[in-house]
Amino acid sequence: MAKGRRAIQPEDRAIYWQAVQSGINYKEAARMAGISYATATKWMAKTRQTQVELDQIKLETGKGSGGNTIARDLNQMKDMPPVVPTSRVNERAARALKDFDYFRRVYLGRVPSPWQVDAAYKIVAKLDSKDKEFLVLNCPPGAGKSTLFHDVAVWCIVRNRSIRVMIGSISQTLAKMYSRRIRDTLERTVPLQPDPELVKRGLALNAEACLALDFGRFKPNNVGALWRAEEFVVEQLGGAGLDNKEPTVSAYGIESEFIGHRADLCLFDDVASPENAKESIARDKLIERWDSMAEARVDPGGVLAVIGQRLGPGDLYAHCLSKVTYEDVEEYDGTDVRFQPDAEPIKSAKYEHMVYKAYYEELDTGPASRRQDAPAWPNGPLLEPYRLTWKDLSYIRHSNPSKFQVVYQQENLDAGNYLIERVWATGGMGPDGVMYPGCVDRNRQPGYVPWGLEGPLISVASVDPSPTQFWAIQWWIYQPSTNLRYLIDIERCKLSAEELLGYDTGSGVYSGIMDEWQNRSLSAGYPITHWIVEVNAAQRFLLAHDFVRKWQAFHSVNVVPHTTHRNKLDENLGVEALLPPLWRTGQVRLPTMIENWKTLALIDEMTSWTRNKKNGTDLVMAHWFAELHMPKLSPLMAPPKRWRPSWFADTGMIR
Repeated sequence: MAKGRRAIQPEDRAIYWQAVQSGINYKEAARMAGISYATATKWMAKTRQTQVELDQIKLETGKGSGGNTIARDLNQMKDMPPVVPTSRVNERAARALKDFDYFRRVYLGRVPSPWQVDAAYKIVAKLDSKDKEFLVLNCPPGAGKSTLFHDVAVWCIVRNRSIRVMIGSISQTLAKMYSRRIRDTLERTVPLQPDPELVKRGLALNAEACLALDFGRFKPNNVGALWRAEEFVVEQLGGAGLDNKEPTVSAYGIESEFIGHRADLCLFDDVASPENAKESIARDKLIERWDSMAEARVDPGGVLAVIGQRLGPGDLYAHCLSKVTYEDVEEYDGTDVRFQPDAEPIKSAKYEHMVYKAYYEELDTGPASRRQDAPAWPNGPLLEPYRLTWKDLSYIRHSNPSKFQVVYQQENLDAGNYLIERVWATGGMGPDGVMYPGCVDRNRQPGYVPWGLEGPLISVASVDPSPTQFWAIQWWIYQPSTNLRYLIDIERCKLSAEELLGYDTGSGVYSGIMDEWQNRSLSAGYPITHWIVEVNAAQRFLLAHDFVRKWQAFHSVNVVPHTTHRNKLDENLGVEALLPPLWRTGQVRLPTMIENWKTLALIDEMTSWTRNKKNGTDLVMAHWFAELHMPKLSPLMAPPKRWRPSWFADTGMIR
């Protein structure tokens, strides 16, 4: 290199070729890159000469054989460096890094959508937190929720190529489709030109640029780089970390195995469905997978967000929103207020709830504000005036009010008709201004009896059977002196009569849940004295078979038959008369909700029970059976105190 000649940096070379490939003449491109016009002229002349040589070889051979070296040289001339540093991007790209709405319009051809921009900023802002952040985003169908998550993922990758993004959905196929869409956006080298019909209807715009030209390529240039539809790694600054880096984007269905993968941004879309939003095996399986797998994938400082429209009181979003987290109490700071080490920690919602309704009645100023060309929320009553028109919404609102309220307005259906309010169970300040004590024992796991219960006590089990659906079985211990009833354990599954209580005539051995629980209660020191079972055509065997009567005599236990008819709606003894007062005052004591589907399932049913509900009431009914019959049962008396020598002091051992 001649003395005094400036070395051209790779970043400047990248800016030059970006400008040329985007249609700018090479004189202006040279000015943008900070290189001389003479240098640009030499580059262009050499590029044209090399292209002519390559075309000549192809013409002579018919296949281009022998031109590999020349083609490689041509690619190296135009090839951009892997990444353009943020400090060296052009003005357009620099603005796009900060302005999400501008980024979407310029690079993705999106029509401005205020609610999507608002949601994107809130999601990305959570990435600045040092803690794990959890979000539930509810919006109506047709508002562009999948597009929002795609655009947020792309924007985060452009801003920080080292980020790890997990895309989740109800199936691996759907998650892979979303991931492929992100990959295609990143590797596009020509500005997006959407369907002209969409542009004409105002649903899309012609993009002005593409990401690979303004920010440097995202698809790695080295052979063997991970670049598949379900997972891929984008090019890093200087090519660093390509061999060992975890996938930039990975896609998983909720039923897939993703134990070993963790991410900074977990975006789950289309996970809830009408099938898994109601009481079913599908719902139980989804909740279990979500609690044990999905929530564990986000790293500290990361964000997990799940998006979709509400489907009912039993959907995944209701399950997430019912979760609470505990904040440690502040340590003693030296003031005259004595620190209590066992003070109750502060409860707060684990998930932040972001709600976008299809229609905001308080912003409705008349027919003009509901036109398709009217301003969208927050300046107008409609979230998406063009996509979710007032004509369509008003039809649903009047023809199917419950669907409009839940699916489009993201509200709880018939909230005033539910059996209890959720705050009665979890504790805290209710919407009516009352501080409720709650019903959850935070440190007690299911299956364990609280320590220090004094007699007399009533230990009972209740069974709500079903010939074809789920059975509900509950074990309760009632303490009359305190009027508290403790839920010890719950089972909810499909059973046959023999699986409830069976007998092997050959070995003389009993089996089934009844025998198992009876032995458990005996070992715990609180034997179940009564089994309250709803009797119908499928369960009458409990009163008919001889082996059942022998089992009762062996364990000194009674089977109490219960028949449900109109008494469940009785004004004095029905479900609505007996259960709500107990939950409101905290007289029902439940095991912890932390990683415990049993307590959560009971609370979900209690908060979604209505008079007309047909399915998903088995846990409530088993609870009612027990409560209805408890006053009629004799308490379990404490065993007589045996004499012991005076030197044998009470050691406080567990009974």
